[in-house]
Amino acid sequence: MLVTAPPTVAIRTLIPEDWSAVADIYWDGMRNGLATFETEQPSWEAWDAAHLPGHRLVAELFDEVVGWAALSPASKRRCYSGVVENSVYVARQAQGRGIGRELLAALVDGARAAGLWMIQTSIFPENRASLALHERCGFRVVGFRERIAKRDGIWRDTIFLEKRL
Repeated sequence: MLVTAPPTVAIRTLIPEDWSAVADIYWDGMRNGLATFETEQPSWEAWDAAHLPGHRLVAELFDEVVGWAALSPASKRRCYSGVVENSVYVARQAQGRGIGRELLAALVDGARAAGLWMIQTSIFPENRASLALHERCGFRVVGFRERIAKRDGIWRDTIFLEKRL
């Protein structure tokens, strides 16, 4: 019996040339209604302006981008300069393989090395996979925000999680 190792996922810095694949993965997350309040695909310029340089990653499997993760500032206030919000998206066909965990772990390591002190995220209660991922990576639930914003005209709740670095 021949036993083969699972394929290796490569985590690397996201570059502008990755945008098409990143945008496709993001759009799929928008369409399913579980990942974000956003409903319109941003341009590369808008996405680039919203995410911190040096804290943008992609996961590649067989030379194909199958996931991405990035940090964005949690606030413009100087006192919160070390607090960031994370985003992690994995292509539907690549989910369940630990790719999100690898992306999030690399994001956490990079944030810690940069001297950031807190990563936070807000997740829809129905997104059990994302909640489980963040809890496995050491995030803790610190709050429940009821009817925080509307998505498609419907009030939605979020669970607020954080990880101190």
